[in-house]
Amino acid sequence: MNLPDDPELDNLLIIDIDDVCLDTLTGFVKWLSKHDRLHNVAGNAILSREVLGTWLNVPDELANHWMKDFSERSWEWGALYPMMDSRPVISELYKEGWNLIAVCRGSTDLSRATLRRANLELVFPGLFDDVYVLGLHANLHSMLKNYQNAICVTSTELVAAASAQAGHITYLLDQPWNRTFNNMSARRFNDWAGIKEALDKIRQDFT
Repeated sequence: MNLPDDPELDNLLIIDIDDVCLDTLTGFVKWLSKHDRLHNVAGNAILSREVLGTWLNVPDELANHWMKDFSERSWEWGALYPMMDSRPVISELYKEGWNLIAVCRGSTDLSRATLRRANLELVFPGLFDDVYVLGLHANLHSMLKNYQNAICVTSTELVAAASAQAGHITYLLDQPWNRTFNNMSARRFNDWAGIKEALDKIRQDFT
């Protein structure tokens, strides 16, 4: 059953795919290990998704340089695995009539965007209507503002704040780095199953 045509609901789901659909941090760690860059890691908590120095036990500038190198030069950035339970749930949402838009941050280079799109198509074939690949530290507010009546799913504080400012319903997938984030406009979920349940409730409300 497709979602009803309602002026207050565009059936639009914007998904910030890094660490929501694709397991970017695990791919990053594997890449760091390949380059023998994990000697200082001592089980530190990931306190920030944007600044990873404390987690890696190196200066923030070096951690940022490594993430930039991973995003802009490595083949691994375009060969990520899906997050747990994301693939079956997102596939079901597509079948139920949700229009899916993917957005990620990493590189503005066309070849890198092509690589990320190919990764997404391999893992979630035919499910996303469009894919935005933006710079590593891009502010998504202007992009999100282009859409109305959307729901945004993310795991990062910056994107959650930008989504709320753009007027979207915002779902935050719980991760260690966002647990101090306190914004009444963002609803927190433990997993994709919980997100699916909430979206089903929205569908029921408009039926």
